[in-house]
Amino acid sequence: MLVFKLNQEKDHMDYAYDMDIIVRPEAEVPGLNREFGYYMGIGIPLFSIGGGYLRSSIYQILINFHARRGYYIAETPIISSSSLFELSGHLGFYKQNMYLFQVENRGYAIKPMNCPFHLMIFLNELGKYRSRLPLPFKIFELGRVHRLEPSGSVYGLLRARSFTQDDAHIITPGENAVDVVKEVFDEMLTLYSKVFGLEVSSGSVRLRLSFSERDKIGEEFMGDNKEWEMAEGFLERAANEIKERYGISYTKAVGEAAFYGPKIDVLMKIGEKEWQLGTIQFDFNLARKFKIYDLIREVFGGIDVYIIHRALLGSIERFLGVYLESFRGRLPFSIAPLQFAVLAIKAGDESDKKVEDVAKHLHEELINLGFRSAYRETSRTSISGDVRLIESRVKPPVIIYVGKREVEKGKLTASIYKGGKRVQKLYDPKDVEALPEELEKEVLEVSGTVPRIPGDLSHLI
Repeated sequence: MLVFKLNQEKDHMDYAYDMDIIVRPEAEVPGLNREFGYYMGIGIPLFSIGGGYLRSSIYQILINFHARRGYYIAETPIISSSSLFELSGHLGFYKQNMYLFQVENRGYAIKPMNCPFHLMIFLNELGKYRSRLPLPFKIFELGRVHRLEPSGSVYGLLRARSFTQDDAHIITPGENAVDVVKEVFDEMLTLYSKVFGLEVSSGSVRLRLSFSERDKIGEEFMGDNKEWEMAEGFLERAANEIKERYGISYTKAVGEAAFYGPKIDVLMKIGEKEWQLGTIQFDFNLARKFKIYDLIREVFGGIDVYIIHRALLGSIERFLGVYLESFRGRLPFSIAPLQFAVLAIKAGDESDKKVEDVAKHLHEELINLGFRSAYRETSRTSISGDVRLIESRVKPPVIIYVGKREVEKGKLTASIYKGGKRVQKLYDPKDVEALPEELEKEVLEVSGTVPRIPGDLSHLI
């Protein structure tokens, strides 16, 4: 597993800016004499070019990860009639966090959550295919949501008003509910350890069970006391079985539940700090609101169904902020904005032309193979400073040196960042495609494929 010391001098926004992932909201827009945040608004992150590649790579991994585990893939609108959120109960319990507006005398809402849309999709499928529709029904979306967080609490990527959830909803018979929660937790651990190299153990992970306050049921929490006792019992049973299997403990937080049901929040210690990452929420309210109880019984007979809301990373933006800050900007090879830096080292003699040709060809070949690469020319006297600059800013997982010695030997020197340090290896130029194989092995294992989004990012170095 990766082990790093935290750097207290920089925060996640510093790393994100250096790596061209994010546009600084406080920076001035060239020529316009106002900062970017003035035009974007509070808490609305603007991702830069590197951020676009990073997000697209994560999306490919997550979509394949879920599709291979039986989730249907969805994409839902950013806005809808506010009637949808009136039906779901959000207007009654969550209105203060929503963006609402009027068009042609009709109310609309920018979605703060994906769940009402997923339930509408489920109702459509159930109406069309009846008992042929399998249960549990699992639907996944990388869903962009907007929430009106207090301006004083907004902070970089860690707490934004616009963010993307790796969001899924599972409609399950009651008899399967505890097993579904345990399966979701297994998916979390797999994603954390295999894709992101996070240490998963009883010492690094704990659970927080967020329950209702009984005297606020009906005001801040939908439903009645009996339903909440039943739902919280389900989650506590699942938490106990997780504890028995993994040795991972849990605590209870009374009053911290979602308005529609209790939840399990996953907290992970990374470095010296503990962060909340994924969440699993148990919902008995929306199934009733959307008449799913009645329809399921009509189609499948007298069974109870529940809705499990879950996000493995929580929010893509927040997870990236946590990861960048914890690991000083180091990102796994598969999702790094810049994957390769190819350095042509000139000696100041007749070998320079051949060095340039080999290095440029390698750079172009990497892009053709689907990687993100940058090309830079340097010299023996300036290479140390150039590498320090590259390492302090864009942090490519692989740096390839092409100099006179490499050209004469017909080899490439690759410096690969792995396990918290760089290791240098000699490669045959024909083996370029095999260079990242070891770095992507675990991603390939869990998603069945690895992202191939090529790009010439030479301007970054």
